[in-house]
Amino acid sequence: MPSYPKGNRSVTYRPSRPRKRKVHKKESEEPEETECPSSSRRKLSSVDVFDAEVNNAHTYRIIEFVSVFNMLSQLLICRYCKKDVKFTEAGARGFGFKIVVSCSCKESTCINSGPCINTGFEINRRLVFVMRLLGIGREGVNLFAGLMDFGTGLSNTAYDGIVNHVYNAVKYVFEVVCKKAVAEEEKLNEKKEKPKSDFHVSGDGSWKKRGFSSLLGVTTLIGNLTGKVIDLIVKSAFCKSCIAWKSKEGTAEYTEWYETHHEECLANHSGSAGKMEVDSIKEMFSQSEEKYGVRYVNYIGDGDSKTFQGILNLNPYGDECPVIKSECIGHIEKRMGTRLRNVKKDKKLGGRGKLTDVLIKKITRYYGLAIRRNVNSVQDMRTAIQATFDHLTSTDAKPKHQNCPAGADSWCKWRKAESIGKTASYKHPSPLHQDVEKNILPIFKDLSKDELLNRCLGGYTQNANESFNATVWRLAPKHLHSGAKIVNIAAFIAAAVFNEGYNAILMIMNKLEIVIGLQANNLAQSYDEKRMTRQDRRSMECSKAARTARRMQQMAQNEFYEEAEGLLYAPGIAD
Repeated sequence: MPSYPKGNRSVTYRPSRPRKRKVHKKESEEPEETECPSSSRRKLSSVDVFDAEVNNAHTYRIIEFVSVFNMLSQLLICRYCKKDVKFTEAGARGFGFKIVVSCSCKESTCINSGPCINTGFEINRRLVFVMRLLGIGREGVNLFAGLMDFGTGLSNTAYDGIVNHVYNAVKYVFEVVCKKAVAEEEKLNEKKEKPKSDFHVSGDGSWKKRGFSSLLGVTTLIGNLTGKVIDLIVKSAFCKSCIAWKSKEGTAEYTEWYETHHEECLANHSGSAGKMEVDSIKEMFSQSEEKYGVRYVNYIGDGDSKTFQGILNLNPYGDECPVIKSECIGHIEKRMGTRLRNVKKDKKLGGRGKLTDVLIKKITRYYGLAIRRNVNSVQDMRTAIQATFDHLTSTDAKPKHQNCPAGADSWCKWRKAESIGKTASYKHPSPLHQDVEKNILPIFKDLSKDELLNRCLGGYTQNANESFNATVWRLAPKHLHSGAKIVNIAAFIAAAVFNEGYNAILMIMNKLEIVIGLQANNLAQSYDEKRMTRQDRRSMECSKAARTARRMQQMAQNEFYEEAEGLLYAPGIAD
């Protein structure tokens, strides 16, 4: 099997003086790309460290109550009557309780098992919040409590009350970090000598359930220069309370209830799941001037919805400031792969020497690079795309490299040979099969139109949105049921951590009046550094090349197995 280059995990990024790394070159026809700090480092390097109130003496430990306090009762005596003392437990509320110390000479003394917030134990609020960071709800908390013999866990009322506190805290921190992101975007606009309040934003929606049948969706706007979340909206097509009261609709009791409920009703969307993204983007555009004093003049979309048409119909800033559409290069690149897979299936072009999955991946990658390397000129994009097609169809008898970049540093090996006068001895690899060439030429022409390439100018992507979406559903997993409030909490926490790192978690804990101990503070400080180091390593060219090589190797191996074994899995194959 072919080998592939591996990244060096011991190398870390040095922001003050970048180190020149020796990159293992892959035997391919792709030129090198300049290394730069990861997006995580660029974001977190601008974070203002929150001055958390840290109590170094605060810590929790797990003990077995009976064993520990039975031993203590044998070692201790009452200072007054000099007789044995006895320890018992009382007043359990969730994971907190009172330790009762009693003897024969006086009334018993009660000691709280931990600090309290108003009338509730701090451990309950802390545990619910931390479990929420792990994507675990009340059932998971109580399962943990029961199997660990901590008690019965939390009641519905107690849990819902804590969730309300968490919601208010994370919403407050979310609004703070979004305003900070807007201010940073304005500064970067000024630095680039652009209008301060005219933003380029990328928008994308994500749903709780796959298949566009979800009742919950999250839509986000991210600033292009900062890569930080500026605004988000969670849409919900249902409200649990409304469903519970539906059977009483039309009664006086229902009318009285609805008067107090309609302002806090969690159902804020009517229509299909796909319409959630359109409505949310329109809502965020319409309130941008009132909320932040800025305008979103350029919308970076993925082209898979009618969101931009909704923005045009809304016309949020009037005819004097129309919103411009830009395409995400990553999604444009995916169109090539989708079209090639479709033509392979429709025209039956599969098999060795034809349109294999490895070849599709290769053509798709080269098409994307042709756009990415020429983001300032439509003509250069079109020339580079044509060069890709010509290069793949060239032969020794008929070389077609007129559009390939010239020079010794060209990605085209024929051009390299030309620069040293050795084209006569150069041997071309096998060209595309004639049937493949004939069927993919219309695809290349269609994906090289000026209308499409014009929207690719600037080289914008939605990578930040895709990364954020994954973060949300780690906090509210798709395979577990979550209500609108839980999804809101997950989205707000994800945005805060996405923008400010784990420093934002300390801010939320402070707002929740949770005591921040030494271990929690140290974790927050180390987590962000690990995140930057990990992403710096992943953004290195040798790491990217290794990932690409692994994918190509896996696809080639799978194709080999399928050809050798035949079709073993397909609908109705057993009939």
